[in-house]
Amino acid sequence: MTLVMWTIVIIAVLVVTTIIYLLIKLKSQKTDYRKLLSQKKKSEVNLGYISEKLAPFLNGFDYDPNRLIFIGKPIDYIHFGDDKITFIEVKSGNSRLTKGQRSIKNKIKENKIDWFEYRVSAKKGDVDDSTSSV
Repeated sequence: MTLVMWTIVIIAVLVVTTIIYLLIKLKSQKTDYRKLLSQKKKSEVNLGYISEKLAPFLNGFDYDPNRLIFIGKPIDYIHFGDDKITFIEVKSGNSRLTKGQRSIKNKIKENKIDWFEYRVSAKKGDVDDSTSSV
């Protein structure tokens, strides 16, 4: 082999080796990026949970914390005021209503709300005790 051919072979090996090194490095950086992105999302979710709990005590929250019931899912709070009942969803950052929350919001706006009272009878024989071990 001539000197020119050896030079071409060495350059080709260096180029291939550099490409392989860069591909491995890129894969490692993608993995690191995914981990960071996952940690960021987890932090945002945790901040949202904390915000939900603190919101009633922050400035600008116009509802009496003593008249709130925390539900958490699918809606954060229900406020029982003197004149009305209010459903409250707390959001932080760029978070948006979920599909289910939007559906609830729309049903409220369309007055699709019902009252249901379920009465449990204390009469003997109303409860199936055939599986009782006593």
